[in-house]
Parts: sequence; structure tokens; C-alpha cells
Amino acid sequence: MLIRPYTPADRQPCIEIFKSNMPNFFAPHELGDFENWLTAKDNTQIAYKSNESEYYYVVELDKQIVGCGGFYIPKSNAEARMAWGMVENRFHKKGIGRAFLEYRINQIRLINPEISIALDTTQHSFPFFEKIGFKVTKIQKDTYAPGLDRYDMVQVT
Repeated sequence: MLIRPYTPADRQPCIEIFKSNMPNFFAPHELGDFENWLTAKDNTQIAYKSNESEYYYVVELDKQIVGCGGFYIPKSNAEARMAWGMVENRFHKKGIGRAFLEYRINQIRLINPEISIALDTTQHSFPFFEKIGFKVTKIQKDTYAPGLDRYDMVQVT
């Protein structure tokens, strides 16, 4: 398994990974938001104007991109937030997601060892994050789409 920075050549495989996770993990209408994120990365720009910095990576397995994800740090530097993390559906439950999340956490710790780490996810994947040390802080019903709830989580150290 190789984890490396995202490049514009990775765009289409990342979109296919996103689509493989619809509708259980991402609502179809979120695809446009994800494509906007990738467009910013393609142009070495910040996607969210309130951010100080943004980082995005891909996971390769046998030279095939099977995951993508990153994080950003808002200008407030109050916390780092995971962004658009996913593994192709057929590669779920193989340890790739866990290794990739741990990689991103380590990258954040290299930048700022003291910063808190937060994320939002759905009811379908919050147990994955709980196993890795994240705690639910808030639940909002039907936030992403009908039947797709938002779970806000923070890493417990």
C-alpha cells in the first residue's frame, strides 16, 4: 500500500471511488461539492476560503487508486478536520481505511502535535471512527440527505 499526495491525474479514480460509496456513505448531490474540492486541488488552490491549509492524498494498492482523503486546518487553527475520506466500496473492511486514517492523523500531528482533530460522518461509518478513538459529539438527523444523518466526532486522546 502506497499513500501519496493527490495529483490532477487522480481526479477520475477519486470520483469513481466516491460513486462506489453512494448512497450509503455519500448523498448523490454531494458529488458536485467533492468535484469542487478536487478542482481546487487540481489548481493548487484552497477549496474552502476559511482554511489556512488543505491536504489531500490517495491510496494505491498494486498501482490502483483505492482510496482518497485529506484534511484541512481552518485559519482559526482551532482544530484540524478530516475531509472527503473514502475507500472504494469493494475494499472496505480490509484495513485500508484504518491505515489511511492513521496516516492522516500522523500528518496532522507533524504539523501541530497539540491541535484537536474533528470530522463529520454518517450513521453508517461512525462506528469505524469510534474504534480508532473518535467520540460522537453531536448527531443531526437527515443532514446530508433524507435518511443520511450527520455525526460530528472528535478524537479522544
